[in-house]
Amino acid sequence: MQLNRTNLYQIIFVIFFCFTFLVNQKTFAVEMPLSPELQLLFPEASHMEQEDKGLSIIPVYQLGNLAGYAFQTGEIFPVRGYGGRPINIMIGLSPKGRYTGFVVIDHYEPIFVKGDGPQKLERYMAQLMNVDASNNIYIRGDNQKELQGSGKSTYIDGITSATVTTNAINKTITKSARAVARAKQLAGYASLERNIPKAVEFERLTLSELVEKRLVKHWPIYQQQIDTAKMDKKLGYPSQPVSMDSDTPLAELYIAYLSHPLVAKNILSLEAYNEWTRLNNDSDQYLLILSKGQLKQSDLSSYLSLKQRNTEVIRKAFTLSDGINITRDDANWDETTLLRIPVVANFNPLDRTKLTFTAERSAKLIDIHQLPSEYFTADNSHLEKEIALWKQLWLQRQNEIALLLMGLALLSILFLNQRHAINIPENFHKIRVVYLLFTVIFIGYYAQGQLSIVNILTLQHLIMERASLEPFLLDPIISILWCFVLISLIFFGRGLFCGWLCPFGALQELIGMVSTKLKIKKWKVQPLWHKRLQKLKYLLLFALLGGSFFSLTLGETLAELEPFKTSITLYFIREWHYVIYAAVLLILALKIHKFYCRYLCPLGASLALLGAFPIFNWLTRRAECGSPCQNCKNNCEIDAINKQGIIDMKECIQCLECVVINSNPTLCAIEVAETKKKNKQARIETRELAVDVGK
Repeated sequence: MQLNRTNLYQIIFVIFFCFTFLVNQKTFAVEMPLSPELQLLFPEASHMEQEDKGLSIIPVYQLGNLAGYAFQTGEIFPVRGYGGRPINIMIGLSPKGRYTGFVVIDHYEPIFVKGDGPQKLERYMAQLMNVDASNNIYIRGDNQKELQGSGKSTYIDGITSATVTTNAINKTITKSARAVARAKQLAGYASLERNIPKAVEFERLTLSELVEKRLVKHWPIYQQQIDTAKMDKKLGYPSQPVSMDSDTPLAELYIAYLSHPLVAKNILSLEAYNEWTRLNNDSDQYLLILSKGQLKQSDLSSYLSLKQRNTEVIRKAFTLSDGINITRDDANWDETTLLRIPVVANFNPLDRTKLTFTAERSAKLIDIHQLPSEYFTADNSHLEKEIALWKQLWLQRQNEIALLLMGLALLSILFLNQRHAINIPENFHKIRVVYLLFTVIFIGYYAQGQLSIVNILTLQHLIMERASLEPFLLDPIISILWCFVLISLIFFGRGLFCGWLCPFGALQELIGMVSTKLKIKKWKVQPLWHKRLQKLKYLLLFALLGGSFFSLTLGETLAELEPFKTSITLYFIREWHYVIYAAVLLILALKIHKFYCRYLCPLGASLALLGAFPIFNWLTRRAECGSPCQNCKNNCEIDAINKQGIIDMKECIQCLECVVINSNPTLCAIEVAETKKKNKQARIETRELAVDVGK
């Protein structure tokens, strides 16, 4: 076949096209259209390049110019909010280190789940548009006197009743953005000093010798440690006490800093080392974790936590090819895990690294590892420890904490000395009204201390995920109240909270008092229906726990059964159907004493189960109570006393009204009858005496 000129041109064109494609195939392979989220963050951008799939740090371009980087906070610096899970936000960062936009990817904050909650969250973050990531973010009006750090400050408007969530958002945004800015060396952001391994002469070392030189961490785990950790109130136990050196460990962990060539060449087989040097990124760092023994875990890296400077170290699994021996030793390792620590983690091998291993759900073992400085070229000890978020929030609310503790102390004194408090019923009733007002106004509306079933649902998921319980410390008022309530459950039962410290319960009771003053006729629930309706709150509790077991979002949706968020947290400023629901419950409180508390409250049901058998029962009873006297029962508005005069501690709210009646000679029917009998007997004796004298 002869080639004519047209054929020759066609062949040349095909060859040129193939050559151009091969030269530029990398560009063609990585250039991708923008997702909807990226279009919101960078409206004028044209395409993106996937640079780091493991961390979702995405370079975004406007034609040939870099428009900025997009990344997710949940991948870089996750911070757990009030809902107990990290708030994941996609952020746009310009080449100058300024925020270009925010898109919420995932969150479990109850206050932002329904109605206009998402819009409130978007409006809050929009205040940070074009703000430099180096600025510290503060909420206007917060007490930041002791928390001011270096750098500029940006003050923005907060969201009512969302202090914990907004502080968590501020922290996850700023820390993630600064980590990315340092990693990408954006303008004005110098990378943290990196300790580079020294080029030492290679020497053949055994695993034991690497451990002696502190290049590899050997961590033996003993059964006695696990047993002790279960009983340790601090949920942590030193890993290697001297007394156990002669014992046989239950399991052993070896943690090797593989980024040092001396370690890598001695641990990896030659084939594995060659592949690892070909695949690894020089800017990242690597840890190899080896384990053997009886304590086997399905995913070792998920049970092992690494922290530096109070911050969880970001790490991702890194896999070598199948069939390559990970070590040259003959040890039979039960599990090997290779972890990549990306540059945004700012991991410093010379810093102290806190190791936490969750051996069992209730047993956490703790140890410290620090590599020897003689094998590296620099020291990074100048880095300061950051104040944990929960500590910052506690410092901000010192005055509220002090006033709450004072109120709880006074309530404790009242209960421990209730005999003196009830001597004069009129004074006691005034004290109770004042305390109920304190609960509604200060604890509820001002300090936002309304406990909720959502707290229990969050705890349920934290335990299921073996996560830290630190989210419960983010709100100091809630934390203190829960501690007080749990202790009071043991001694007094549910009543101390339900009758004195629940803002919505106190609001219902105050409304009931107003109803009595206005002489509004109340409805009396028939005993049969009262017993049936009492069981309803327990059914609702189990439904909530069951729904939350499968999905925290479902559990939080079902938790809207509680009117607390509408009436207390959001001050009734919410969608109309939620407001109507809360208003109906309060209107019912005018006619039926504490209707919601008695029949619908899942939180009250959970506390009733936990505090069903208190240690102390100081509610005074008499032998005649119930037979024949029904005075206390008839005056118990919560219907917690049966016909036999026995108090049901699962339903009692400890209003102490029965104690007031029982201890007062003018109110207790038995006392009144005995007084009349004594007076009658005294009159008879007086008359008889007068007759005798007359004779």
